[in-house]
Amino acid sequence: MSSVFGHALAGLTISATFHQGRPPRRVLAFATACALAPDLDWFTAFIGLDGTSLAHRGMSHSLLALLLLAATAMLLGFRRQLWSPRLWACMLSAALSHSLLDACTFGGTGVALLLPFSEARFVCLWQPIFVSPIPLSGKLLDWLLFSLGTEVVWIGIPALLVLSVPRAFQWIRLRKRSEETP
Repeated sequence: MSSVFGHALAGLTISATFHQGRPPRRVLAFATACALAPDLDWFTAFIGLDGTSLAHRGMSHSLLALLLLAATAMLLGFRRQLWSPRLWACMLSAALSHSLLDACTFGGTGVALLLPFSEARFVCLWQPIFVSPIPLSGKLLDWLLFSLGTEVVWIGIPALLVLSVPRAFQWIRLRKRSEETP
């Protein structure tokens, strides 16, 4: 799985792309929660559910569960704006980013996108992000730092570009307008 940092960064970036300027804190919080929530299934290994559809990257990573997650976020956080297509797209995109990032992660099992309709697990052909190790001891700390480095390259840099390029163009336009006015 991508780390908590990678998923959170994806949620924050997605929420920012759906708003001009700074998105409201509530949108940031709920989009980040949607991007993080599917990994709550990681704890199922401790209660003996490994190998079932409830195991890690199973049902909680399916398209159906992600749709329900986005709907829950909308009901809990945006009841007055329940019919806002922009907010729905933001929450659903943030939730979907989780499964997409996990499918792009080298290591572990694939993502069960079509549960409960199919047991098939999906991975991307190109998996540039390395799985985060747990627990942290000895050489695993080196592996964690390496996996976080891949997240910086493949999640952090694109996030920085997505957030900064539109603002750079906006700054250029404003500067050009100020030069044109006497």
